[in-house]
Amino acid sequence: MHAVVAGAGSALPETVIENDHFAGLGLTDKWISSRTGIHRRRRLAEGEKLSDLAVTASQRALADAGLSAREIDFVVVATLTPDRASPSLATELGWRIDAPNCGAVDVNGACTGFLYALDYAVAKIEAGRATAVLVCGAEATSRIVDPTDLVTAPLFGDGAGAIIVTGSDRPCACRISIELASDGSQEQILTVRREDPVLRMDGIEVYQMAIETMVDAVVRTARAGGIPIDAIDLLVPHQANSRIVGQVAEQLGVPAERAALYLSEIGNTSAASIPIALDLAQADGRIPPGTKVMLAAFGAGATWGAALLDWKGCLHQAPSPPSAPTPNG
Repeated sequence: MHAVVAGAGSALPETVIENDHFAGLGLTDKWISSRTGIHRRRRLAEGEKLSDLAVTASQRALADAGLSAREIDFVVVATLTPDRASPSLATELGWRIDAPNCGAVDVNGACTGFLYALDYAVAKIEAGRATAVLVCGAEATSRIVDPTDLVTAPLFGDGAGAIIVTGSDRPCACRISIELASDGSQEQILTVRREDPVLRMDGIEVYQMAIETMVDAVVRTARAGGIPIDAIDLLVPHQANSRIVGQVAEQLGVPAERAALYLSEIGNTSAASIPIALDLAQADGRIPPGTKVMLAAFGAGATWGAALLDWKGCLHQAPSPPSAPTPNG
C-alpha cells in the first residue's frame, strides 16, 4: 500500500488588504510588489475564526476526492496560529466536518509545516494504520505580525488549504517521496518569542538560507524519487517571496513557466501556502492527473524540505487487464 493525493481544496478570507494599506509605513505599492511579488493579501476580520477556513478548504478537498468525511481515519493540521492553544485545531476540524472518532493532531513546522503534516499522513498510510487522511495547512499569520514592522507587515496573509491522502495498491510509480530537515541553531533568523509574541525576521539571512536549503531538498527528493530535475512538471514552492521562488527555479534549471506562483493575490500564508497553491494550480489546469509535482518549503526552526508527488496518478490509471489464461499443455 502506498499513499497518493486524491483531492485538494482551499479557502481565503473575504477581507482584502492592498499594498496601499502600508503607505503609513512609507512603503509604496511599487516598492512592495517589486521586492516581494505581492500586490494584496487576505486577512481574517476581527472575530472571524481560522477554523472556519480550515473547514471550508477540507470540505472542498473531500468533494474533489469524491469521499465523505466519515471515510477519513485521521486529520493532521499544520499551523502555528490556531484559534486556541488547546484543544487542537485538528480535533475541532474532524468534529465539524463530521469525521467521527478520527485521530487528530496539530503540527508546527512553521512555513514547512504542511510538508511535515504530509509526511505524517504518508507514514500512516504506508504503515497500514490509515486508509484516508485529511492534511490541512491553516494560518492566520496576521495575528502574529507587528503592523509597524517594515520587514514582515506587508508579507503575510491568512488562508487554508487541504488535501486528501489515500492508499492505493495499484502497481504504478506514484509513491510519494519526502525529504525533511532542520537546524535549531538558526532559530534567531525567524522567530516568535513568548516575551515578544510577534514574528521577527532577519530578511537577508532567511532569503539566502531559504534558497540554499530548498534547492538542496529538491535535488535530494528527486534523487530519492528516481527522476531527473528536468522531469519535474511543476514546482510548487512555499509562496514566500517571488524573488526566492525565482532563484530556486533558476538554480534548479526549472523554467519559470513550470514554477507555480500565486502569492501576488494572497501573500505569504505560511503552512497554508503550498496546499492553497496546489488547489489553485489544479483549478488552472496545470496539474492534470499523472503530473510530476515537486513541493519545497523553508520555515522557522529552521526547517525545510521537499516532496515529490505523482498528482492523482494511481487513482486515475485504468486497472491492468487480467492476464490471459495459459492454455493447457
